[in-house]
Order: sequence, then structure tokens, then C-alpha cells
Amino acid sequence: MSIQNRRAKFDYDLKEIYIAGIVLQSYEVKPLRSGKASIQSSYISEIKGEIYANNLEIITAKKDFESSKTKTHIKLLLSKREIKKIIGLLKTKGYTAVPMEIFFNEKGLAKMKFGVGIGKKKFDKRETIKERDWNRKKQRVLAK
Repeated sequence: MSIQNRRAKFDYDLKEIYIAGIVLQSYEVKPLRSGKASIQSSYISEIKGEIYANNLEIITAKKDFESSKTKTHIKLLLSKREIKKIIGLLKTKGYTAVPMEIFFNEKGLAKMKFGVGIGKKKFDKRETIKERDWNRKKQRVLAK
């Protein structure tokens, strides 16, 4: 089970893609495994020399069967070299880090795939849509 942000590739021209470990609390693991989380409105920032995923929505179940949405910030585990490179990119004008996917690897550890890039303008998005439609039409013609 993976949680995806499909709009990330559409809204941003991603230059670099990273995979980082996630520091989770015990009550956050089960909802993530079952897919009860959202990364649509989340973003990645730097706080005191460390990289955090902010505004991550996790729907947790309490003992009395009430569910609650919590927007949290979660620390990402990266090497020092990667952290310095990401912080350098984030400080340059126009660059943003956006979460793309949360998944569990073969060892059962939670990982986050995120990209660092520049936001697309409206005309860039229209160009992407045209290109996607053209590729679909080509596939239909070749399939016949």
C-alpha cells in the first residue's frame, strides 16, 4: 500500500528525486499501512539543519472508535550530504520540495519519495496536457 501525490509531477518540474526514511510515532504506523493518510497539501522544509515533511494528514483511530485527523510534521532521515544539497536547492529562488509518495520497503520500513523542483506556470501545464493527449492518440493508432 502506498500513498501518492499525483499532482506533484503535474504541478512541478522536478529536477531531483530523493527517497528518505520517516521517523514515525507508534500510533502513526497502522494508519499509514492501511492508506489512511494524505500528502496532497504537504510540503517539505528545513528546520534547524534537518529536513521535515509538514502538513502531513494522518487519520488515527482512538480507543472509543472516534477518528481524528492530525496534521503533523515528520522528520525525514537523510545523509548529511543530501541534507546540505537539499537545503542549498531550497534556498535558491523558486525551488520547492514536494512529497510524491509514502511507501513501505521490503524490510517493512516507511519511506518517503520526494522531489525538488520549480513550480510550473499555467502554459507549462497546458503543454503537458497536450503532450499526454498526443501520446494517448499515438498509442491508440499503433494498437490498431
